[in-house]
Amino acid sequence: ALRNTVILSYISLVAVVGTCTVQILAALTAPAPNRAPAQWFGNPNSDLHMGIAEGLLGVTTAAWAYVPAFLTVELASSMARPEQLLRSLALSAVLNVLVFAGVGVAVVARWGYDVKDPINLTQVSAWKEHGGWSVSLSTCLLVGNFVSYALDSVPLARYCQRAWAPDFGDTWAPSDIVRYLVYTLPTFLFGLLLALAMPNVFVMLAFTTALTVPWATQIYPAVLYLHFRSGRWFSHGRSGAGLSRTEALGVAAVFLVGCMSFAVCAAAAVGKVLIADLRGPMQVGCGGASRVEA
Repeated sequence: ALRNTVILSYISLVAVVGTCTVQILAALTAPAPNRAPAQWFGNPNSDLHMGIAEGLLGVTTAAWAYVPAFLTVELASSMARPEQLLRSLALSAVLNVLVFAGVGVAVVARWGYDVKDPINLTQVSAWKEHGGWSVSLSTCLLVGNFVSYALDSVPLARYCQRAWAPDFGDTWAPSDIVRYLVYTLPTFLFGLLLALAMPNVFVMLAFTTALTVPWATQIYPAVLYLHFRSGRWFSHGRSGAGLSRTEALGVAAVFLVGCMSFAVCAAAAVGKVLIADLRGPMQVGCGGASRVEA
């Protein structure tokens, strides 16, 4: 039930607020030694190809921020009043803009344009190993990622269970818990296999963004809305356009923005493959024999 996720949602919210707060405070208290001021348009990068790729990756990051919209829409069927979904989407959009504008402007104003992804790779004293800001940020990211991705996995895991075992008891009995683990384990194993098999996780995320986010949040909804409206009018025996001019413009705008978002995200993913410096380091484990970098 949707109510079972409420406490997890609050934990996720606290982790996100903590992550934003730590980044802003770290930027205010720890200046960057080699700060390069950002420009209003473009970045002061001497390498044209690198600059273009970084700009495209910035758009990709903004697109990836709408991944939680998947969960919002998928859980709508469990809402007591599904018609209030628009409020949830509007709140999600406002929070995304506030976080990008608030945290982004504050950090870039202090540390310059060359802020790394993830941010704790930026060469500033705030992120020194075992430092207070570094530990605080890592803790918030750990909790936020664990809880948020757990929430994201709920609809997919439930779909697998309903498809493979529609008569599932759905109780807290030990046998049902084990059965549910078996039903949902393939999705986890598939994600783990991709993470281990791909040469670089950041490249995988870039292509995943291009192949999912624009399609699921913009292109596909626009096509579905057009089909729904046209189908409803056709079912009443009308052969004319089922959309008003305002609706048609809205659908066209969403569809075109989705196509542009896909093109930008796909180009950014290709750039990440071609330019090694954009991929960044990746570490699995804490060091020693468990350390793997790509």
